Amino acid sequence: MSRAHALELVLGPTDDAVVRERWAVLEDAGIPSLGRHRGRTHRPHLTVASSPQPPGEELLALAGELWSPLLPLRADVTGLVLLGGRRLTLADLVAPPLAARRAQAELVLRWAGADERPWVPHVSLATRLTTQVAGAALGALSAQASGQGSGVVGTGSTSPVSLSLEALRWWDPDAETVSAVAGAAA
Repeated sequence: MSRAHALELVLGPTDDAVVRERWAVLEDAGIPSLGRHRGRTHRPHLTVASSPQPPGEELLALAGELWSPLLPLRADVTGLVLLGGRRLTLADLVAPPLAARRAQAELVLRWAGADERPWVPHVSLATRLTTQVAGAALGALSAQASGQGSGVVGTGSTSPVSLSLEALRWWDPDAETVSAVAGAAA
């Protein structure tokens, strides 16, 4: 069975660096973050839709039509969220504007085999956590926010208030490539 193909919104350079700094804070606290992922195409992103079936040319064209007028866009970060069950994902919860939510829904409706669960827009910070490790992760990020930090040299930023979503790209896990769909920095 194929891994899921995905349409992903990527962040602008400043917000990309903020998320990478948060990954580093977690790493310095001994918590495995997504900063450990060494894939050449890996970067902070927000998944719009995914399916085991690759998107056809018509779907990619539709995605470009829907998202090009929206990008770049700013989306509020409403706080941290824990997703999952036995193993948890820690993420920044993102609240895209209504037009982006409509574009996402349209793509899911038209993409064969797309994940139809409710969309929970987020930027993952760490995955496969136990509840104990998730608590430690929250503590590390809280220490960063209060200025107690872990010695990470960086901008001193805390949880972002909003994120700049600059481009939509298609992640092809079979070829391990990304292709620009809409926006300037896919």
